[in-house]
Amino acid sequence: MKKILLLIVLTSSIVVNAKGQDIRVYFNQPVDNSVSGITDAKSSSHLEDTICALINLANKSIDVAVWDNGSTNIVAALNNAYVRGVRVRYISSTNSLNSALSGLNSSIPVLMRTSGLTSNVMHNKFVIFDSLTLLTGSMNFGLGSMVNDYNNMIIIKNTDLAQNYITEFNEIWRSSGALPDLDHSKFGPAKTDNTIHGFNVNGIPIQNYFSPTDHTTEQIIAAINSADYTLDIAMFTFINNDIGDAVVAAKNRGVTVRCVIENISYIGSEYNNLINNGIIVRSHENIPYDFHHKYCIVDALNSGSDPLVVTGSHNWTNSAENDYDENILIIHSEIIANQYLEEFSKRFYEFTGIENSSANNEILFYPNPTTGIIYLNLPDESHSSFSILSLQGGLVRSGEIDSPKLDLSSLSAGMYFLRIMSEDHQKYITRKIIKK
Repeated sequence: MKKILLLIVLTSSIVVNAKGQDIRVYFNQPVDNSVSGITDAKSSSHLEDTICALINLANKSIDVAVWDNGSTNIVAALNNAYVRGVRVRYISSTNSLNSALSGLNSSIPVLMRTSGLTSNVMHNKFVIFDSLTLLTGSMNFGLGSMVNDYNNMIIIKNTDLAQNYITEFNEIWRSSGALPDLDHSKFGPAKTDNTIHGFNVNGIPIQNYFSPTDHTTEQIIAAINSADYTLDIAMFTFINNDIGDAVVAAKNRGVTVRCVIENISYIGSEYNNLINNGIIVRSHENIPYDFHHKYCIVDALNSGSDPLVVTGSHNWTNSAENDYDENILIIHSEIIANQYLEEFSKRFYEFTGIENSSANNEILFYPNPTTGIIYLNLPDESHSSFSILSLQGGLVRSGEIDSPKLDLSSLSAGMYFLRIMSEDHQKYITRKIIKK
């Protein structure tokens, strides 16, 4: 089923580095470093400082394509870079507030995609420094996005990949020079698929796609279809039916699927489809701040099964596929996949009280925490089997329910999930348990 890629991992630290090239991943909210035994993800509430530091280090050029900018500090750093002779070019969208851009030096050229309320959006979040270093991810430059919302940011130092993003930038800009060609600039469907899609960064295969020209949804589905063991999805908006079908198909072939979704009430949301097909979904709707990620993780804990991460600005929507200017990276790396897993695990269990599944009846069990025995109070007799899952979603134990109690004394101390399955295996309820 899966293509097996040979990955040469040179280090288990947050930086995968060789010959001056590296990959660094950051999250703006706390992560759970206990999840992975091979790497520690890095989180910081001061990613604005990291962005400003990159701007301050630039010597020749800075190309910015970011949907929203509310950071006066980032704007000031761009102004300082321009004054010291760095060529600064800026692309954004009138759809965004961009509250800090009024402070941008008027000599810095800015190209805006003219936008309506729901379409024609330049939704990228990437910056290229000195044609060498790429910054991208889900994070806009608004203060809420950098500090309060849930976002990821990835920095890759690689000339080939950086040049690929410059090719995309120049196609929109319609020039490789300092000033845009305002009469011939190309956004959205007006662009062509003119970029390279495969790269190798220090032995790590990376795929790069831009929307809406590169059939990005097909590449996301291909990544999902490659899952043999686990699929973890962190998504702001998920309404694309084709991707939803691929996720359900993964679950049906035995892949453990977990989701956290923000906008579950959007028209066409895949939320109900997922839970009706027995997939565990955490809703973040109506909770303070935005769960703004757009990533998924495949087979993070199975090194022989091509672990990978899909990340970028592209929500799983029809607009992102057909209209918006977007970008994604597909990174085939066990190290990077484990870093994203540490972030996902933290969010998944933070939001444990708001899980939904296809079962409507409540199951009561006690005591919890338990030293061994859990007593079950089943609302009917249709629930006939159980599974114990690890925090990473792996199967620890399973069996039939033949009495109103389960003996878990053989389990090691820790946190698990208890899944009670209906007799026809069409419905289930999953609850967190703690074994002392």
